[in-house]
Amino acid sequence: MLIQHTDIQQFCEAVWPWLLEADYCVLVGLVQRMREKGYVPMSVDELAEPMLLTVQAGEEIELVAIQTLKTMMSVSRGSESAMRLLADDLAARQWHGKAISGICPSVAELAERYERISARSKRLRVRMRFFQISSVTMPPAPGKLHRATADDRGVLARLLKEFDDWLGESIEESYQLRADRIIWEGRAYFWLDEEPVSMALWTGRTPRGVRITCVYTPPQFRRRGYASNLVAHLSQQLLDEGRSFCFLNTDLANPTSNSIYQKIGYQPTSDSEIWEFGHL
Repeated sequence: MLIQHTDIQQFCEAVWPWLLEADYCVLVGLVQRMREKGYVPMSVDELAEPMLLTVQAGEEIELVAIQTLKTMMSVSRGSESAMRLLADDLAARQWHGKAISGICPSVAELAERYERISARSKRLRVRMRFFQISSVTMPPAPGKLHRATADDRGVLARLLKEFDDWLGESIEESYQLRADRIIWEGRAYFWLDEEPVSMALWTGRTPRGVRITCVYTPPQFRRRGYASNLVAHLSQQLLDEGRSFCFLNTDLANPTSNSIYQKIGYQPTSDSEIWEFGHL
């Protein structure tokens, strides 16, 4: 049985014990945020109200799906029958999202079924690997960690836009406003070597950890160890603040990033995929 939940707190309490923190750090981060503060959109790219779905056999949860972004839904692992129920529901409601992110291999089963019954063509956007770390090995490189301040607004806005351009993505929100919000939240860091040479953010707090994201080094500063040092020192700082783990994900098509993060102590936990769909 597929259930669409309207009571955010009841949904959070129901799925909380079921979600595995390492494999589902994105989903756990979303649920943690809603448990603490309810649901408040953080940017214009988020829905006014989240879509909260479970597939259940009686009281037993078989699948969790959450959509807060206008374009993307995140799903847990699930059985073939659970994925079929979700695909059928999305097709029946004429879902207007553009992408689904989930753990391999079950997300591919969902994408295949949804393509077949919705007549929306699918395309694999990216295959990713999730990692976690609890002990950091520091690499050598010149420079230091720096938390972005209001004085860094222009640099952060520029790097955020460069990062999205590099990914081929776009946002509705102004990059200046996005930079202001992230700086106010204290989530943006640079590696400084006389100037900002690499960027990273943290997001998605979980009970024992936090996720590092948006790691980006402009082309002219690459292959000097800056990203490795930024992620290593930021991870250590976040661990020193009392967290047990830091998480991150990488594009499996990029062997460099997969290699450098493992050298500083990150260990793989699971693989995931993002599937995109054509217009209705």
